[in-house]
Amino acid sequence: MKNLKILLADPRHETVGAHSYFVPIGIGYIGSNVLKHFKDYNIELKLSVDADEIFTLLDKWKPDIVGISNYIWNSDLSKFMCKYAKKINPNILCVLGGPEFPAGTGAGKIENNKEDQTYDKCLDYLIERPFVDYFAYSDGEVVFVELIKKFIESNFSVDSMKNNNEAIDGCVSLAKEKDKIHVGKYFPRIGMLGSVKNEGRDEIPSPYTTGLLDKFLNGLFVPSFETARGCPFLCTFCDQGLDQSKITTFSVKRLAEEILYVAQKISKLEKGTKAMSIFDSNWGLFEKDLRLADEILPIMEKYDWPQYIECLTPKSNWNNLIKINDRLKNRVALGLSMQSLKVETLTDIKRRNWTTNQYLDFLKEIKKRGKSANSEMIIPLPSETEESYFEGVKFLMDNHVQTRTYTLMMLCGAELGRDRAIKEFGMKSKWRILPKQFGEYRGEKVLEIEPICVGTNTMNYHNYLNCRNYSFIVKLLGHPIFTPIDKLTKKLGIGWYDFSKTLSNAIQDDNLKSKFKDLYNEFCKESHEELFDTKKEAFDFYSKPENYKSLVEGDIGENLMQKYTAKALLILDDVFTVIFEVIRKMFVKEKNTVELSAVINSSEKWLKNLYIIDEIVSDIKIQKNKQNQLNIDFDFPGWLSDTKLPLKNFKKSSTYKFNLDLEKIDYIKNEINSITLTGHKKQRAFARYLERRGSESRFLEKKFQKVI
Repeated sequence: MKNLKILLADPRHETVGAHSYFVPIGIGYIGSNVLKHFKDYNIELKLSVDADEIFTLLDKWKPDIVGISNYIWNSDLSKFMCKYAKKINPNILCVLGGPEFPAGTGAGKIENNKEDQTYDKCLDYLIERPFVDYFAYSDGEVVFVELIKKFIESNFSVDSMKNNNEAIDGCVSLAKEKDKIHVGKYFPRIGMLGSVKNEGRDEIPSPYTTGLLDKFLNGLFVPSFETARGCPFLCTFCDQGLDQSKITTFSVKRLAEEILYVAQKISKLEKGTKAMSIFDSNWGLFEKDLRLADEILPIMEKYDWPQYIECLTPKSNWNNLIKINDRLKNRVALGLSMQSLKVETLTDIKRRNWTTNQYLDFLKEIKKRGKSANSEMIIPLPSETEESYFEGVKFLMDNHVQTRTYTLMMLCGAELGRDRAIKEFGMKSKWRILPKQFGEYRGEKVLEIEPICVGTNTMNYHNYLNCRNYSFIVKLLGHPIFTPIDKLTKKLGIGWYDFSKTLSNAIQDDNLKSKFKDLYNEFCKESHEELFDTKKEAFDFYSKPENYKSLVEGDIGENLMQKYTAKALLILDDVFTVIFEVIRKMFVKEKNTVELSAVINSSEKWLKNLYIIDEIVSDIKIQKNKQNQLNIDFDFPGWLSDTKLPLKNFKKSSTYKFNLDLEKIDYIKNEINSITLTGHKKQRAFARYLERRGSESRFLEKKFQKVI
């Protein structure tokens, strides 16, 4: 029997750092299922996420079959890999699978009719990729097994497979005449004959406990788990919105065994990730999720791992996730995904949000557990207007929810990426490069460029930019460094949303001269200039040597929210100056008494002296045991320890001593330098470091002690 070499790839651009450090559980499931079904064959199987390693394997190991994941962030890379593979070996079987396909994921059928252009889009997609033999539009675990069977039956010849000019179950392929596609019948996902209760996906052997994913358990990759596949909701902006098939699950026993296996591996490492991720669309939705938490707890207690669990909050039954979090030592991510608060918009996008009272109850529970609440908004969604967007942000900010706004991605596999929706809602698109998603491989530049929505029949481009530019102010104020100001303004009777709007207006005042204003203008300028009318226009621009160099160095093509938040913290004194001037001039002008002035002045003075950002980004050697004292007329840090008390209780002269923790500063510097060494500029490395630290702020504070 011929040896059969199979390469499963989940390629990630790493030119300036990978966007994802998750264990590739998807190709793990496919691989373990292949080994189960072909245990009597001489199968050699390799898994990889590193682009350079994948090209080297194509060159030297020369697989017979390559299966590659296809997402918005790697679709052009997967396309080029198939092209390159065919150049080396025309008989290699090239298979793609994933949501970045006009039919999306979980589509029950792909029909050729005038009303739905999906068939034509799939045809165009494969015409552009003549080196892709088959696209798996059903679940990869079952489709890949079917393709290997056909490959073996065809005497290991791709030509023989395709000469039959017929469909293969679960796949879409280009006909020999290239004027139509062959669509195989839908392949039910594993576990479809079962239910959430009988957990039928255990048929797939564990890629963890069988050792298939051991190479990724090196402490650098975050272990990921999928307890259930499928989503009962039909959100039109999501690539799972078209997936109306039944939800299928693994058993709690199986998952507990996997998590224990991973914990034992990770705990033996000197340095390793402290997090794990649940990839379910709605973890906490079902009772089985509570039972899994009970199984994770003893593992957590024995190995102190995981210390943090990432997950997506369920769109209903949120009380389940609260219970899970409480059982797991308050280590579970708790967030909100509002997307919009406008009823018409939620109807248009088939989104079922919680009621306002449910959200407020959830927020109360989050705060009881000492967690900061955060939420996502998307613009411009159908029926959303500039006014309704601001109303939604107001609700969130007034309830002290950190709000992040994302631009709508027009995913080709989602309903809002299809012609019917584009026409119905008057959607206008532009193209931009995905941050970090580019590289040069085998002498060819590969750039991942996405279509985004920048206007609808209810929100034009100008409205969109107004919302996006303001969202930078909201994102910045949401950083925990500004939490003390949030608390202070609340005590002064100032709404957090009203403050953000007034700050936004003030910073656009022509009379204001500040570094913060200049930075805001840079953000607005780049938000407009990062957009192109066509994909080709964007590709041609970034392909020019001078622009590609700027892309690599981080001067262009970055995640603008991350980039400018970091730049703002690098001029933090100036930001504080503008913020406190806004408080003085626009909110407390009429009651700007001596007592209130002392509160505001002392608060500003304290915050300007509290942080070590200058020390960690400076190359100047810090004097050992450096100390300084600060005198303030209002004990701001004392009040922050109990903000329920009146301000007047802390109106007294106080002296604090600051100490520079050189060990902490050196540690943070080394972390930033380790990122810089991969090719990042220090500013970009600082931005990446801030994102890693998430909602923390104390790590940027000096040590302090009250003297008087």
